[in-house]
Amino acid sequence: MLFEDDRVAFVGDTLFAMGCGRLFEGTPQQMHRSLQRLMDLALDTALYCGHEYTLANARFAAHAEPGNSAIADRLERTAAMRERGEITLPTSVAEERATNPFVRASDWQEFARLRAEKDSFRS
Repeated sequence: MLFEDDRVAFVGDTLFAMGCGRLFEGTPQQMHRSLQRLMDLALDTALYCGHEYTLANARFAAHAEPGNSAIADRLERTAAMRERGEITLPTSVAEERATNPFVRASDWQEFARLRAEKDSFRS
């Protein structure tokens, strides 16, 4: 659900901070397209997802893109926030563009590879 004037989107289980939902239904092509549509929103759009999975997703993101300093910084901030019992949400389109490997995937095939890798990833 998008509140365009307020720049707020409730994204359910499609997008998570630094991650995305599993493919229980639909195809990698459909999920990739859905994520790209969310990334087309204004950079300062606040994204509210359905669950607090940021720390686990940040660990995978660091694994998927080990040279990405924005991911490393966000992992450090996220770990500190969770240690203090703080939530890490909402996120923003800008933050996800910089640190979410699933929205950064160049095409649906790369997205599918990442999603399969995340499904078996143990941090």
